[in-house]
Amino acid sequence: MIKIAGLSLAFVAAAATGMMKASEIRRRRQLLEEFRDLIAHIATEISYFKEPLPQIFARLTSGDNRETSVLLRSVITSYRDGSAALSLQQMWDQGIDLVYEKSPLTAEDISVMKKCGQFLGQSDFRGQQDHFRLLDGQLVRQLSEAEDAIRTKGRMYSRLGVSVGLVIVIALI
Repeated sequence: MIKIAGLSLAFVAAAATGMMKASEIRRRRQLLEEFRDLIAHIATEISYFKEPLPQIFARLTSGDNRETSVLLRSVITSYRDGSAALSLQQMWDQGIDLVYEKSPLTAEDISVMKKCGQFLGQSDFRGQQDHFRLLDGQLVRQLSEAEDAIRTKGRMYSRLGVSVGLVIVIALI
């Protein structure tokens, strides 16, 4: 009886490990989609309201704890704390590093996300809109890579976890 319980726990642990690794890959896609939505909202707010960025960021932080809201709150806090020595790009980069440091995003994902800080508030309205379109295209490419990873690696990790669990059970029988 105890042996069956132990074998069952070993199988479940291995299968759960595989499922958790697969869920990290799906989490990458979710984070990229949320960031893409944020960029679309910022572009829309700039085009319609033409307000200073801190006011736009404050309006977009909806009080939730999604990473995008935490990012904007981080930038607003840096701005309000009088980090005058820091440019908006540096505040944005620090926020990205802070919020996404332990996320399943790749280095390339982070690099694309940081590009937004390079042009926010740096050019005229039309120039910023062009930059937003370019950034959106890059995010679409990253999302496509994430989808491919879900189809390939996600399935592999799930099946590998179950397979390792079965091997453990067979080896211990």
